Amino acid sequence: MIEIEILKDEDLEMAREHFSEMCDTRQLLRGGDPAIGVISASRLYAYANSVVEDVEVEAELSRNLSVRRAYRKYLETAAIYRPGIAVAASTEAIPPRRGVGCTLRIEPSQVEPDQYIVIVEIETPSPTAEASPATLVLCDTQDHCHRFTLPPAHRGVIQFIIAEDAEMLTLLRDPRTEALLR
Repeated sequence: MIEIEILKDEDLEMAREHFSEMCDTRQLLRGGDPAIGVISASRLYAYANSVVEDVEVEAELSRNLSVRRAYRKYLETAAIYRPGIAVAASTEAIPPRRGVGCTLRIEPSQVEPDQYIVIVEIETPSPTAEASPATLVLCDTQDHCHRFTLPPAHRGVIQFIIAEDAEMLTLLRDPRTEALLR
């Protein structure tokens, strides 16, 4: 019989770091920039601060952990609000996320059983923001960050409907998924 030891969270993170370093070393030996690969840091930064899609950047993000981590840092810097992760002790199926000046929560639709309402409440306008957030970014535990365009706010509240099988809802069900608004 084969015994498999389940890693603790800190051991798993150390393994991810080691794997990332090995990937960087392999890429360096092939003659590329280990931190960014085939794209420059400035291009990655520009992508993190815009709503324009870039197929090459997205492809590199899908395969390179170091690029995902750098991208996530850029997103965190660009965020107007950081609702963050959900409270671990929450009893709700889709726990709310509360940050300084904002709340992100999901409520089931009263009309359609397979739909949910995403509600972003901006309680305190950010002094650095010229307008309300236009993008919701959800970053999972593997540092994959997914961008979702938001409708305009009305009196500090952004609301929209999503289906039960939406990628956004799947991400928000995991309390470890971090939410950023920019």
